Amino acid sequence: MFLRCLLVPTAPGLDPTRRLDAALRLGRRLHAHIGVGFIAPGPENVLAALAGTAPVSSATIAAIKEGTRAAAAEGKAALQAWCAREGVPFMPAVERLDATFATWTEWSGEVERMLTLAGRVADLVIVDRPDPAQPFTGRALDTALFSVGRPALMVGEVVPHDLLAHVVIAWNGSLEGTRLVAQSIALLHAASRVTVVQARTDRAEEARAADLCAYLRWHGIVAHANNLTVGEGVSVGAAILDAAGRMDATLLALGAYTHSRVREFLLGGVTRQVIETARMPVLMAH
Repeated sequence: MFLRCLLVPTAPGLDPTRRLDAALRLGRRLHAHIGVGFIAPGPENVLAALAGTAPVSSATIAAIKEGTRAAAAEGKAALQAWCAREGVPFMPAVERLDATFATWTEWSGEVERMLTLAGRVADLVIVDRPDPAQPFTGRALDTALFSVGRPALMVGEVVPHDLLAHVVIAWNGSLEGTRLVAQSIALLHAASRVTVVQARTDRAEEARAADLCAYLRWHGIVAHANNLTVGEGVSVGAAILDAAGRMDATLLALGAYTHSRVREFLLGGVTRQVIETARMPVLMAH
C-alpha cells in the first residue's frame, strides 16, 4: 500500500501554509502529490445562513459569487507563490507517480459533503487543529474523522522538519487504533523510528504494546514498546503527550474517539485532550 494522494482542504480567509509544509515534508518522503481543495459555500448556502437577516436580490447573489471568485483567486495565487518558494511543480502537464507536485481544485457547497467526497479518493486528509475563531477548522476535522474513512493528520503549532523522524503510536488495542495502524503501514514503514506507547490501565494486559511491535515487524517496521505509568491525578491524554514530548516525537498516532464524543465532552477523554493541547502533528483515525 502506498500513500500517494495527500489532501489539504482550505477555505476563504484561511492560511494553509503549515498544512502545506507538513504535506510537502511527507510528500517528499512518500513520493506523494499534494491536492489542495478550496471549499467555499455556494450562494444557496450563504443565503440559507442569512435567511431573515438580509433581503435577497440578484445583486446580493452576484456579490456572493464575486466574493467567492475573489477568495478563490487569492487562495490559488498564494498556493502558486508557496510552490515557487518551495520548488514544488504546480499543476504540471505530466503528473509523474514518483514526483511531488501540487494541484488546485475548487468546490462549491457545504464543507461536510465536499470534503467527504474529496477525502474518500485521497489517502490522507491534512487539517488544522480546531480554532473557535475559524469554524471551518472544526468542521473539517470532524468530517475527516467521522465521514471520510481515511486517516487525518491534524497539524498543530509545530511542524517538524522531518515528520517521520520518530513516530509514537499510542496503543490501546481499540478498533479505531487498529484501523489507523492498518491504513498507515506505508507511512510507518517510511519512519526512521517507531515507538509504541501503552498507558497502564485496567485493559493493559488485553492489548500489549509488544504484540503490536511483533505485528509491525512482519511488515518490516522495527518498533519498540514503551509501557507508560500514568500518575495519580494525571489524565491519560496528558501522560501520552508528555511522554511523546520527552521522546522527541515528531508525530503522534492514535485511534480517535474510542469512546463516544458525548462521553468525551462530558467526562473528558484522550482524544479530546490531545486535540485541544497537542502542539505536534497528530495522526488519527476513527
